[in-house]
Amino acid sequence: MTAEECPYHPTTLTDSSFNERATIAWKSKELTLDQVSKKINSGSNVYIGSMACTPDAILNAMVDDYKLADLRVVQMIPGGTLPHMSQTVDRFRTCSFFSYRKTAYYKKSGGRESLADYTPISIASIPRLLEQKKLPVDVAIIKCTPPHKGFISLGIGVEHTHDFMRSASVVIAEVNSHMPWTEGKSKILASEVDWWVRHDEPMPTTEKLWPDLVKVMTKGDPQKNVEEKMARNVINLVDDGATIKFGWSPLTFSIFPFLKERKNLGLHTDVMTDALVYLMEEGVINNSLKTVDRGRTVVSQAYGGRELYEFLDRNPAVEFHPSSYVNDPQVMARIDNLVSIVGALKVDLTGQIATDSIAHNFYGSVWSDVDSIRGARYSKGGKPIVILRSMSLQGRSNIVFALPPGTGVAITRSDVEYVVTEYGTAYLDGKSVRERCLALIDIAHPIFRQELLNEAKKYRYISESQPGKSFLAEYPQKLECTHTTKTGKQVFVRPIKAVDEDALRTFFHKLSDRSVYLRYFRKLQSMPQRILQRYTDVNYSSDMALVVFSPADGPNREMVAIGQWLSDPLDEMSAPEVAFQVRDDWQGEGLGSYLFRRLVDISDFFGVHRFKADVLGENRGMQAVFKNSKVPHVTRSDFGTITYMFDLTKVERETVLSNGEIQEK
Repeated sequence: MTAEECPYHPTTLTDSSFNERATIAWKSKELTLDQVSKKINSGSNVYIGSMACTPDAILNAMVDDYKLADLRVVQMIPGGTLPHMSQTVDRFRTCSFFSYRKTAYYKKSGGRESLADYTPISIASIPRLLEQKKLPVDVAIIKCTPPHKGFISLGIGVEHTHDFMRSASVVIAEVNSHMPWTEGKSKILASEVDWWVRHDEPMPTTEKLWPDLVKVMTKGDPQKNVEEKMARNVINLVDDGATIKFGWSPLTFSIFPFLKERKNLGLHTDVMTDALVYLMEEGVINNSLKTVDRGRTVVSQAYGGRELYEFLDRNPAVEFHPSSYVNDPQVMARIDNLVSIVGALKVDLTGQIATDSIAHNFYGSVWSDVDSIRGARYSKGGKPIVILRSMSLQGRSNIVFALPPGTGVAITRSDVEYVVTEYGTAYLDGKSVRERCLALIDIAHPIFRQELLNEAKKYRYISESQPGKSFLAEYPQKLECTHTTKTGKQVFVRPIKAVDEDALRTFFHKLSDRSVYLRYFRKLQSMPQRILQRYTDVNYSSDMALVVFSPADGPNREMVAIGQWLSDPLDEMSAPEVAFQVRDDWQGEGLGSYLFRRLVDISDFFGVHRFKADVLGENRGMQAVFKNSKVPHVTRSDFGTITYMFDLTKVERETVLSNGEIQEK
């Protein structure tokens, strides 16, 4: 039936007759809770709404009617009391797209056996399953608002409700006047409802939907500090004006408080929560720069407290759309600067990501994770980010050489780009297996790094000659910063990493023959592997190398300068040798002076009080840097080489250490 043929539709009625006829037609479909179960046949496939839109009153009526048997209940995400899950498998079989507590057959009290099936599938694929009849639905039970001028609103539970209604033979609505009337693709014709029951009660809050989860959260998360460090690393990847999409893992919610450090953000995500409302009210999320749905937050579901539901009621700034739209990779690809953040359970050293299972146990779901990652990959300026704790609550490493047997791979190694833990960020896109191993070991928990290194060597993922020194001490992330050169160019400066081996090789081959000679005192056609490893894989507790990258942001950075000190492992009493080099096309930007001064400034934090440097007499540039630095030193000349000995104990440093962070004075 088209909208024009609908007796409720305003175009078919005069203003004076519309309300009267619509009310009569609507009232003729009203049932009591005692009657509603009679409209459902045993053996039916029944769809019900999710989370706060679970039709609890009708579910209880179905459970109480013991004539009903062999019902298959399909629900996107369970939440609330869910009385049908306490019934035997002969009465109710539960199928969800989100693993909840238990999956498959499990015993209840008294030895009764229940069934809770989990279907691992991309959420955007569900309409196709319905169209092809691979997911049969006989009855759709929804929760909605009372009708208004021939329409009802699905409120905060749009998800795939439209699709299930179209596939069902019978549609039954639990009408609740407390349901927010939401904007977007949330409205349907009242004529699409075959029967309805009135049940007015406040919308369930988070505490009612997931009491066990809330109980754990109110006790305090023992890994809260870990999540805050991880969130800080994620925020460093989020630029002003980006549009954010979050996965369903609770880990992603740890990012919310840190978003207030950004401005003009957009939101295109599955679910609206209290924390996101706060960011909208504060103006952090205003959707002003979105290239799709500009000015509007786009979600498909919501849950939270009373304030959230009041905020969403008739709010044109928030639109609810079907999950097939919110999670369509092609839609996401049209959103510039889309940052998709999904939580993971495990990642192996090649970049395979597990999000819904470990070994033979299921947790969570595939949901939209794969689509979100791919959507961000094809977004202009997009960043697909996978986050996970480095160590599980049980004390096991979440970065593993190989995923445990039985673990499902949700995000393939060819799709992954950014992986973030509390120890840093690994960028894997376009990287070799060797580079991936080094990058992921670098952000693993320190107590597991040596074991991971040994496994990678054993199976020839990396060279047996790889020292692994950088994995012995924590990466000094506090030394990362941006710097403006003499001509105003922005560059990114950070400690070197073992994964920088190829970047250093490329840097070397962009040097002129004279620059190579002045630095290494001889002509070199290539940089041997052992030298590359020595310079990049350093023990941060005793050695340091700062590298300069341009541009300051983005994955396509090039190394343009390096400054370092290296100690002599055979003579602990000798002064570390300091050296620096700037690519020819970047000379004159002041990077040599900056790197030397920076190394001097941080030396005290590492217990280094002397530097040594050997400089060719014809290397006027390096000599000028040392002279202008005003760092106390003595020199001696020997066969055309000048040896500098720097006393760092009397230097007035330009940086201070405050709460573990290096700051300018």
